[in-house]
Amino acid sequence: MNNNKLRWGILSSARIARQKVIPAIQRSLRGTVTAIASRDVAVARQVAQIHQIPVVCPSYEDLISSREIDAVYIPLPNHLHVEWASLALKAGKHVLCEKPLGMNEMEVTKLERISRLYPEQLVSEAFMYRYHPQWKRTRHLIRSKSIGDLQSIHVHFSYDNKDPGNIRNKLAFGGGALMDIGCYGISVARWLFESEPRRVCARMVRHTEFGTDTYTTILMDFPEGSATVMCATQMQRYQRVTLVGSHGQITLHTPFNAPPDETVRMEHQNGDEHSIHEIGPVDQYTVQCDHFAAEAIDGEPLLTPISDALCNMRVIDACFQSEQKDAWMDC
Repeated sequence: MNNNKLRWGILSSARIARQKVIPAIQRSLRGTVTAIASRDVAVARQVAQIHQIPVVCPSYEDLISSREIDAVYIPLPNHLHVEWASLALKAGKHVLCEKPLGMNEMEVTKLERISRLYPEQLVSEAFMYRYHPQWKRTRHLIRSKSIGDLQSIHVHFSYDNKDPGNIRNKLAFGGGALMDIGCYGISVARWLFESEPRRVCARMVRHTEFGTDTYTTILMDFPEGSATVMCATQMQRYQRVTLVGSHGQITLHTPFNAPPDETVRMEHQNGDEHSIHEIGPVDQYTVQCDHFAAEAIDGEPLLTPISDALCNMRVIDACFQSEQKDAWMDC
């Protein structure tokens, strides 16, 4: 650690790293990007110049073994997450990895077992939405029973991507709607109900060429109520979360991709009282990175620990099994 700051290494020059996470870390109070590695060293040098990153490593191996970094951010394709997260842990680095943490429950279980061997190192799944103030307020409202007992959650998350070269459209890389954005809806439902679903039912439409699910609808049965998730990769860009309780409701209009320089809108109804809240602007990626630094340096509890990632992956697996067997699946 340097001056109570976490020194980050970025494992890849993926778009989310270039456009979202690197700028967020550089703006953060408790982090700085010290090194970057990419399959294309020329690209890494270009990104380093733009974002004032002092070290360009010639390979991923060189980055994770560098003594100049404390933590690694991994925005690699899904099928590479567990491999490089494991290597980073073994090299003594904290790990913040994009979601989903692995390709299936078996992979995440493997990483969880490895993480036990390195208890001083953190592993966290990068569900950045949880760090935005709109979600902190939402969770407080739910817990304080401001809409009564939470009974129903509905999540819609969709975008339109028909590019055959995009990793989100590559089945072998863990592409598809469920893995890329359906995981958010599952995470939200588990987080707000504060429990695990007893069973799930999923229906999917798969692309004739890509093999990935382009449309997926999920129904989750929780002890406290139900949750539905509709996610799609070839549909009008749209996102919304609606929470309905015994005497009120909450609607989040930009629940996941909240712009860092704009306010977001939340509607809250409690009985006959209706209010609209404008929240932000906030860079949820910056908040995520500062929170991770507090976890790594000060010992603050992880908001998205590997145990949570394992539970989320278990539900994702059950969704795929439900689609294959055309039946409800226990979780």
